[in-house]
Amino acid sequence: MRALLSLLAAVLWAGAARAHLMPAQQGTLKMQDNAVFVAVALPVSALAGMDDDGDGRLSNAELLRHSRAIDAQIAQRWQLTEGGVPGQQELLQVLPQPDDEAPDAGSRHLLVLMKTAFAAAPQALRVQTDLFGTAADERQLTLKALRTVAGELRTEAVVLTPLRTAHQFFGGPWTVLGDYMRLGAEHILLGTDHLLFLLTIIVAGARWRYWLAVLTGFTLAHSLSMTASLLGWVQVSASVVEPLIAASIVLVAGLNLWQRTVRTGPRVAIVLACGLLHGLGFASAMAGMGLSGHYRLASVLGFNLGIELGQALFVAALLAALAATRGLRARWPRPRPTAMHFAADLSGSQLASLAALLMGTVWLLERVG
Repeated sequence: MRALLSLLAAVLWAGAARAHLMPAQQGTLKMQDNAVFVAVALPVSALAGMDDDGDGRLSNAELLRHSRAIDAQIAQRWQLTEGGVPGQQELLQVLPQPDDEAPDAGSRHLLVLMKTAFAAAPQALRVQTDLFGTAADERQLTLKALRTVAGELRTEAVVLTPLRTAHQFFGGPWTVLGDYMRLGAEHILLGTDHLLFLLTIIVAGARWRYWLAVLTGFTLAHSLSMTASLLGWVQVSASVVEPLIAASIVLVAGLNLWQRTVRTGPRVAIVLACGLLHGLGFASAMAGMGLSGHYRLASVLGFNLGIELGQALFVAALLAALAATRGLRARWPRPRPTAMHFAADLSGSQLASLAALLMGTVWLLERVG
């Protein structure tokens, strides 16, 4: 029976059976009747106590020596449930995936084949795992679920991270909307470059009309380009977009420092152009997270709403901080201007713009390089 199940799993993923049976940090969940067949490539560094020589690879000897412990860790740290009830999980096979460049040096990833059986065909399959590696490029796991409903193949992709260790596949439209709203809010609040750009456009003026104009322009621009990109109308490589996002920070921060008077009209036009770039960056991030195949519009709308929510929270906190800073500066005695007090002669907005200029320049050089 184990041999037959292994053969079935191999047939299901035969299209990937080349040098690497599955790309690193990726997996497929194939739902068939009341069973779910899983093929996932896990980093060796996600398994504790298996790499005896500490070289970041698993040799054949280490794999044989720790085979039972590897099986136990995977069984404990990977779980599929339906309505809160775990399925009957069976680990079919663990295969090493040698590196193409150094096939004899051991494996950085293991291909894991599993089968999980439920009492009935799962309708709201939930996955939970913390099998993430220690390297920077091993901190996420991209999973794609497939099932056939009334003759129609439905797919849904998701990216799990240490901050998001669980996901329910094929939820209803409201579930999808809520999940992607949370993802959008997390993305903007954890996206340092987007927050820094918001900082540069906010500190340039101290008038509510200016703030309303630039924030509205930025919101409309990034919403338009993000939606167009996710729907396939516009396609721009991330290798082009990411350096341009850093350049937008340098541009606006430089304008803040060299323009004594900020005119709302021209500044809104610049923010609109930059917002289109940031929208493409949001789309690239969401494409990496995966769209709900059946509720595509709900996932796009939810991610967009989440970005706006996160942006609103950041802007509110920033404006409150600016108001508090102005109050303190009004009460604080101003030191005598000397060469040693250059920072004291700069306003809070100039200091923020200078910091943004320096950081944006570093990002630009890194991303171009």
